[in-house]
Amino acid sequence: MSAFRFPLEKVLELRKHEEQAAALRLAEAQREAERARRALNALEVLRRQGHDRLVQAHGAGSLAGHLQNLRYLVDQLGQLVADANAVTRAADERVSAMLAELSVALQERRIMDRLRERSLDEWRAEQARAEQKLMDDVAGERHERNAAHQAREESEP
Repeated sequence: MSAFRFPLEKVLELRKHEEQAAALRLAEAQREAERARRALNALEVLRRQGHDRLVQAHGAGSLAGHLQNLRYLVDQLGQLVADANAVTRAADERVSAMLAELSVALQERRIMDRLRERSLDEWRAEQARAEQKLMDDVAGERHERNAAHQAREESEP
């Protein structure tokens, strides 16, 4: 009996490798998106604190130059928040793209797994047929020998 050999084994291995690579890219994209969200949250906190200080300074009758500086700082923080928001959206879109890529790679690998299983089932069935044929041949030969031996015994007085 020969050992099972899947003719598309290299393709299956390639699909497994692609799936693993896609999973790694997804994990990296998720880490990057998390970093972007943390940066966005930190900037939003700073902007809120700056805005609160501006409101306090305005209510306390601070100098116009001080108010202008605080206003400028709050505006700059607002721009940084908007930029960080865009980076976060882009990172989230990359996560979605990597998730779709992983889904495709997983599906392709599963298809190859099913093909391998079918091929293995066919090989096993062929092996069982070959084994059964061998057993039938052995049984047939044994029957012929027994019949010949019995015929000789009956022909001898």
